[in-house]
Amino acid sequence: MWFTDKTWLKPVLATAIAGTLAGCASGPKVYDRAALAPAEQSLIESKPAVLQADFQNLFEEGQRNKVLNLMEIGVKAYRAGYRQEAKNTLTQARLEIENVYADSDAARKARSIWYEEAEKDFKGEPYERAMVYLYLGLIYLEEGDYGNARASFLAGLLQDAFAEEEQNSTDFALLLYLAGWSAMQMGSDQLAREHFEELKLYRPDAPIPEADDNALLIVETGKSPRKLGDGVGHYQLVYRRGKNFQDVAAEVRNGEEWSALYPMEDIFFQASTRGGRAIDRIVEGQIQFKENTRAVGSTLSSVSQDSMLAGFSSAAGGAVGAGYAAISLISVAAEGMSASANTRADIRYWEGLPDTIHLLPVTAAEGDPVTVRFLDKNGQPVPGLADTTEFKFDGRGAGLAFATSRRPDSGGTQ
Repeated sequence: MWFTDKTWLKPVLATAIAGTLAGCASGPKVYDRAALAPAEQSLIESKPAVLQADFQNLFEEGQRNKVLNLMEIGVKAYRAGYRQEAKNTLTQARLEIENVYADSDAARKARSIWYEEAEKDFKGEPYERAMVYLYLGLIYLEEGDYGNARASFLAGLLQDAFAEEEQNSTDFALLLYLAGWSAMQMGSDQLAREHFEELKLYRPDAPIPEADDNALLIVETGKSPRKLGDGVGHYQLVYRRGKNFQDVAAEVRNGEEWSALYPMEDIFFQASTRGGRAIDRIVEGQIQFKENTRAVGSTLSSVSQDSMLAGFSSAAGGAVGAGYAAISLISVAAEGMSASANTRADIRYWEGLPDTIHLLPVTAAEGDPVTVRFLDKNGQPVPGLADTTEFKFDGRGAGLAFATSRRPDSGGTQ
């Protein structure tokens, strides 16, 4: 096990979850909610107010939606400043994911059985699973645990490769960048160079950290990609960009001026592509690709968009270091991954995710204030939408600040 941290959910929560995992179907796509035991209700009431409804869903919806609800709790807790709660729930989600999606004989067997089930427990699409590891990695960075942070980001790359097709190469640029940043903080300059060299295949204009950059600013914009059922009987799964948001870009106050953040990852692009190829729809577990990747549309820079179209064909042959290339350009065989016939498309998705994640490496000090404003598609500030935070350092010399347009009103410590 590559994680050295063994802090999972508190024993009382783990016990309570184990006792409420039976949620039975009362009809197609309609599921009963389990009645709460007094101990479970008491545990929910002990949680921060902003998380209580999600914990209630966790207990009432049982095993079928356990991973989904853990994901929702984890990201909401992270944004609200409840880092230990976020770490606990995201770690539990990770363990559930790795029961099925891991490079081991036991996981391959479980995966084969799981794909044959008509009604599946939610495990998430590749982009959703990868984001569990991304948020966990950010928590490890904040703790100064650079080794586990880098391992988490690399494990996210592995999850990005597990999909419906037999083989996929990973292209999750943000995870590559953060793996490189983690390696820098570890003092592993060679590993950092390899990560950043590979990153350039997908983001040639990305802001590579300078020697005096000691902190990262990470900012989320927009709302999660959506999954919809399409076609007669809603058997076809299609992806659509999130809706009802205006913010597509971000700027940070720099004295009297505003500095643009770099759009490092388009989460909708990750949802709606496999190995860089644009998905038209998924029919009974089989992907139908679009002819033109540009049909997806992207919030990334024009340089990055052009690079992706050219880079996917050359990535496999790029020499980025023999050891790491074997890890990050992973192709995984997905045995037994055909869905049962006549199964309606599973349109459950992680609603708490953003649309795009932006970043900027900077030189900062502990407690430096951060003000971020969010811009619409015309480059104009979205009225009334901003976030404030500050840089926090880990005691080992590296800092991180996180801002989002989806900050819950919580009272948590940022």
